[in-house]
Amino acid sequence: MLKQIADKNSTDVQRRKILNKLNKNKFVNGRIKESYINKFVLSGKGIEKLLLEICVENEIEPTEDLCKELIDTKGQSLRKQYSEIRATPITKQGAEEIPNTKAEEVMPKATLNQKVFFSQHLTAYSCWTNIKQALEENGIAYGLLPNTKDIWVRDYMPAYSNGHYVSYVYNPDYLQNEKDKQYITDNVEEVFDLSNDSVTKTKLVIDGGNVIMCGDKIIMTDKIFVENSGFSKEDVAAEIERVFSAKLVVIPWDKEEKFGHADGMVRYVSDNHVLINNYKDIDPELRLKILDALNPYFSQISELEYGSAQRVNSWAHINYLQVNNLIFVPQLEIPSDKLAIEQISSIFPDSTIISVEVKGIVKKGGALNCVSWNYFNN
Repeated sequence: MLKQIADKNSTDVQRRKILNKLNKNKFVNGRIKESYINKFVLSGKGIEKLLLEICVENEIEPTEDLCKELIDTKGQSLRKQYSEIRATPITKQGAEEIPNTKAEEVMPKATLNQKVFFSQHLTAYSCWTNIKQALEENGIAYGLLPNTKDIWVRDYMPAYSNGHYVSYVYNPDYLQNEKDKQYITDNVEEVFDLSNDSVTKTKLVIDGGNVIMCGDKIIMTDKIFVENSGFSKEDVAAEIERVFSAKLVVIPWDKEEKFGHADGMVRYVSDNHVLINNYKDIDPELRLKILDALNPYFSQISELEYGSAQRVNSWAHINYLQVNNLIFVPQLEIPSDKLAIEQISSIFPDSTIISVEVKGIVKKGGALNCVSWNYFNN
C-alpha cells in the first residue's frame, strides 16, 4: 500500500483512501490519526521517508516487524532516524531521557533556562501538530510527560515561584464522582523527577490553573477558599503566602467557569502591571469587582476588548503560553483572533507574539497555558 501511496500517478485523494486502508493493517492497528489522513499530501516523498513521516506524526514505533510488513526491510536506518527525531519524555529513573533535540540546539539564549512540557495524551489532538511546529520554529525545547491522566498539566504539576517549586494536593471538586476520579493525576513524582530541584510542599488543595505568579505577588480566585473549607480563610492565605513566598491577591471567581481558575481571567505583564480578560464585553459587573481586587496591588491594569468580534470562546486568547519573551496566543478561527494578537502585541511590545490554532482543546475547556508546564533550569 505504501507503494500505491508513493506512486506519482496517484492523486492525494486516492492516497488518503489508501491510508485509511493501511490504518486497518494489524501492525498499524488504527493508530494513524484521522487529522493526518485528511491533510495528507505526498510532496515527493519516497517509500521510506513516507513511512518515517507516518510513524513520527502518529507516534507509531517503527518496529522491525512493522518495517518488514510495510517496506519489506528491517528498517534499521528508518528506526534510527525515528529515535533521533522523536522527542522522548524525561521520566523517573528506569525510563528514557530526552535527548539533545534540534529545538535545544537552535534555542535562543533568552530561552535557555526554560523547557516546556505537555502530557503525552495531547499528541492525540490535531492541534498538537500546530503547537509542536510553533515551538520548533521558535527554538523552544519541549517534551512529553508520561503517566499523566489528562492533558491539563498546568493544573497538577508543581508551580514555580521565586526560585522554587510548590507541590500541592490536586483533588479538585469538579472531579469527585467515580467516573471523573480516573482523571486525577495525584502522584507527580511518577510524571517528572524533581528530586534535584527545590520543592516546597503544602497540604492545601490547589489547581495550578488558579496560580498566577506576579513577582512578589500571587493572584488566585476565591475558589481557593472553597476548595479548602476545612481551614479558615486567614490560615489558607497565610499558608499560600508561606509556600509561594508571595503576597496573596484574591480576585472573585468567574462562576461561568466551574474550575475557578485565574489563568482565564488575568495574566502577569510586569511587577506592577497585569492584563485582564475581555470582561468589558461579557460581564461589566464582574469586571468592576476584579478591578477593585487588583487596584490596590497593581498600578497598571490593561484589558482585552473585542466588541462585536466577541464570541463565546474569545476568553481563550488570554490563556496563552509564555516562554520568556515569546508569547504563543491561542487562535480559534473566529473574529476576535486578530484583535487579540494586536492587543497582546501592544501590551507586550518587547515580546514576539506567535499565533497557534488550538480549537480542539478549547472545545474541551482549556487553551495553551492549561496544557503546558514551564520547567525552569536554575
